Amino acid sequence: MKENFLILMDFTRRLYKSRYMLRMLAVRELKASYAGSAFGLLWAVFNPLVYLVVYGIVFGIFFRSTPDPVYGTESYFLFLLCGLVPWQFFSQTINSSAGTLVKNFSLIKKAVGFPAEILPIVTVISNIISHLISLALLVIVVAFSGGLTPFAFLILAYLLLTAIFSIGLGWIISGINVFLRDVEQMLGLVMMGWLFFTPIFYSPSFVPAKYLFIMKLNPVYHLVEGYRLALLTGRALPPADFVYFASVSVITFGVGGVFFRKLKPWFAEFCR
Repeated sequence: MKENFLILMDFTRRLYKSRYMLRMLAVRELKASYAGSAFGLLWAVFNPLVYLVVYGIVFGIFFRSTPDPVYGTESYFLFLLCGLVPWQFFSQTINSSAGTLVKNFSLIKKAVGFPAEILPIVTVISNIISHLISLALLVIVVAFSGGLTPFAFLILAYLLLTAIFSIGLGWIISGINVFLRDVEQMLGLVMMGWLFFTPIFYSPSFVPAKYLFIMKLNPVYHLVEGYRLALLTGRALPPADFVYFASVSVITFGVGGVFFRKLKPWFAEFCR
């Protein structure tokens, strides 16, 4: 335990020393994501809108889904948008993190002492920037639909916790993917299942009470619920849910950091 704690402290110190490189790589990745694109960052808006239209038609019109009254809105589209936007940030970040070490293998192999641990963080930062554009539009839509309360600012806390969770998970997934490339391929199936086991298209009240506690073990459940409660009802997550979300995020960050650090000496040999 003490050894892992010391590893994590040294790991954190190295991250701080690499902050300038982290910023430069994040800007580079963001530009590369939309290089040659006529619409550029607007794709960060178009993508969730397309999902919204497709899922909104299927669930809101064909299946006639309606939000639980607890959310204070009868608009299924608004309900769906408040769940889909944060999910898009999380899923895109995790999918991009998986292959980030392999994609940047030249840096890892040729640059002596290159801090490979910053690569998953670069992915998170570049996706946060894209997410903030969608988030700004979401806030505007909610404001015109029914108004906002000061609790809307809580989404920034939920976003921060999700970033911390995503970094830790990104370290674990990207590290394993260096040695087992099937991870990147399997991740698509995992994220699809994760999507439907998160209450994005339906209200948690639709889940039988005896199974709801299992769903609440999913950290992204609290991300989605946090966004909806803050934006639609002017309320915060229940304290117990927030503490759980924060604890899982910080623990995943710590475990991911130690795990990554222990695998790092073999990256240069296997990245190709």
